Amino acid sequence: MPATDPILPPTNGVIRRSGSTADTVGDTGTVSLDVLAARRARALPPGVRYELKGVAFTLPPVRALPVDLPESAAAGDTAELLRRVLGEDVIGEMAAAGFTLGDFELICEDWRRRNGLAAGTAPLLPAAVRAGGPR
Repeated sequence: MPATDPILPPTNGVIRRSGSTADTVGDTGTVSLDVLAARRARALPPGVRYELKGVAFTLPPVRALPVDLPESAAAGDTAELLRRVLGEDVIGEMAAAGFTLGDFELICEDWRRRNGLAAGTAPLLPAAVRAGGPR
C-alpha cells in the first residue's frame, strides 16, 4: 500500500482543484482557470489617473491590457502604445495641448514604475504577448 500524505486529502483517483467544476470520475482532468483568472483580475490595482498640461487621462494596470495589442505597440513604441490604450480622442487632446514624445516617455516610465517594472529592464509586455502568444 502506498504511503498516504497526511496533509493532502485522499483523491480516490479523482483530481479536484479549487474552482474546478469536475465532479465525476469520467472527467478528462481539465482544470478550469476561470475562477482564478477572475480573482486575479479583481486583485489588479486600479488604473493610474494622470494629469499633464491640462489633459487628464487614466492608464489601466499593464496586466489588464488586451493581448492583441499590435507588436509595434508592445515592443516599445510609446506613442503607438499610448494611442492604442488611450484612444484617438485623448491623443488628439494631448497633441492640442502640446505633448511631446518626451512627455510620452515620461508617462510610460512612470506607468512602468507603478506596475513594478523597472525602467530599461524589460519590455512593457512579455515577449509571448508581443509575438502573439505562445505557439
